[in-house]
Amino acid sequence: MIHIFENERTDMRSLARPGAPTHLEASTPYSQNATKPASEQARGLHDAQRRGGPAAGPGRSLGTTAESGAKTEGQKPLKPAWAVGLMEFTDSDTGEVFYAKRAHDCSLVGVRSPAEKRVLRYERKAAAVAVLGKRHRIAACHTNPVKNATTVDVWAKQGALLPGHFQGLQTCALPWLCAVCSPKIAERRSAEIEYAMTVCKAQGGQVLMPTFTIPHGRKDALVDTLDLIKKALRSMGQSRRYRELQDHLGVEGRIIATEITHGEANGWHPHFHELWFFNCAGVDLVKLETELFSMWRKACLKFGLGAPSRRHGVVVQDGSRAAQYVSKMGHKEWTLADEISKASSKGGRKGSRSAWELLDCMVDPDASPQHQKRAEALFREYAEATKGRRQLVWSPGLKKRFAIVEMDDEELCAQAEEDSILVAQISLDAWRSIRRQRFQVHILNAVQFGAEAVNALVAYCQRMDPQPGPS
Repeated sequence: MIHIFENERTDMRSLARPGAPTHLEASTPYSQNATKPASEQARGLHDAQRRGGPAAGPGRSLGTTAESGAKTEGQKPLKPAWAVGLMEFTDSDTGEVFYAKRAHDCSLVGVRSPAEKRVLRYERKAAAVAVLGKRHRIAACHTNPVKNATTVDVWAKQGALLPGHFQGLQTCALPWLCAVCSPKIAERRSAEIEYAMTVCKAQGGQVLMPTFTIPHGRKDALVDTLDLIKKALRSMGQSRRYRELQDHLGVEGRIIATEITHGEANGWHPHFHELWFFNCAGVDLVKLETELFSMWRKACLKFGLGAPSRRHGVVVQDGSRAAQYVSKMGHKEWTLADEISKASSKGGRKGSRSAWELLDCMVDPDASPQHQKRAEALFREYAEATKGRRQLVWSPGLKKRFAIVEMDDEELCAQAEEDSILVAQISLDAWRSIRRQRFQVHILNAVQFGAEAVNALVAYCQRMDPQPGPS
């Protein structure tokens, strides 16, 4: 038996519970040519989930980028598309297939499938609700139907690794706290930033990313530190020297992103990434870093933050270093746009933890009660400190400069996915059964296997619901 994945393993059978359903509900607009009995389709769903690819049958017409995993006589099953390039291992006891990659220290690191990652996001959201309470805005997110809704609709984005998404549900649009909304917001913000960078460079400009950090200690309160940093950044930005530097270099605007991690040794570690857009190329990174460090050090000392180190206080990067971040995305190169827009989505490094990893600790069965309580207290502090703060800020006029439509996070979350088709419409009574059994994510993961699989899971939830009817 292999053991390298014990902390990463998610039982793929839990992603759809396919063995239970025995019949289908009414046909849907997505697939109307079912030829196999539902029990046989459910077994195919089970097998395909274990392989990491979609089952054969009507669901394959969706055209997802996941491989089928089917094999012909004497041939090894294909890897799913997301696992191409990864090492494959099979558990000798259960036959389950796992994937890994080499870390920088040459150790093996388990890689979750896209479906497992989606399950993890919903688990993190549930953990956040447990901390913040059922009256918090996040509790209704992707749980309660919108006002006047008569159904909850399941849609599939064609060509996507994970095609399923819901329409007709409330969203909280809280990028700091919600592990379900945050990736959607970040992906769309990344597209905006990538577009602005492309236009800037096409017009002969340049884009650089300064990162600002401060000294920090274990006893520093996060809310106080964030307030002081905000004052220091404002003070530096209003200084004559800073404005003259921007004018001299032709800075057209900035995007500022906040990233926060926590380490037991040194406490909270808030830091700020900025993207600077220049109207011409050829800016000297070393000179810019030296100038910014001098001004940043002065601002930090003015507000009692301590003197930042020369090595870490200010670091200026360009796009050539983006390849370092390839491991963060797995399936595509991590760009400066990702580093800015998805700062809060990353995991901690060198002993630090992100807010999402604090939630993981809370529900980790191997964590001690003391560690779980510590993680809960830290996440609560994080939630209070980030309340009302914007995670991503564009300087005035910069979006207009690149003809980017102004949309807030709520509008981004409510925006419909393009190139999508309707898979199923779930009645509100059926949705209540799904919600009571926390099957939302399993419904979404079943979309890659077709409408029949979705309907079978819906029927299963209704049969197994201990309290059917309105809740």
